[in-house]
Amino acid sequence: MSKRIIGFALAVALGFAPTAATANTQLLCPQWQRLAQRVGFSSSQYRQLDYIIWRESRCAPKAVNTNFHQDGRVTKDWGLTQVNDFSWITFLRNRNIVTKSSELLSPVKNLKAAKALFDYSQDRHGDPWLQWRKK
Repeated sequence: MSKRIIGFALAVALGFAPTAATANTQLLCPQWQRLAQRVGFSSSQYRQLDYIIWRESRCAPKAVNTNFHQDGRVTKDWGLTQVNDFSWITFLRNRNIVTKSSELLSPVKNLKAAKALFDYSQDRHGDPWLQWRKK
């Protein structure tokens, strides 16, 4: 079995991509690494972000998923990192990252939003990847 398959199987089993087990594997979405670093993610942080981008959107910046909630709400997850509009649009507007949800289809704005959520989660909860953990 290749290291990539083993790393993926481990990530699926744990519900997340561990950095130590996948440190020597190829990136899943290498085309977004430079941009992610330009908006503030480090090389080591990109290892986990890469897996999140792949898991959430399969590296597709125009990915949109609609969520139908039991209470009747309909929300959408947008772009590379699938930022939820209901949960985060006000937060992102207040930080002048976007003015409307559809702007999250821009890879630059989506990764800036992801970095803002990453920083918020680290500061507020001590877990920068909290927004993307499987429940």
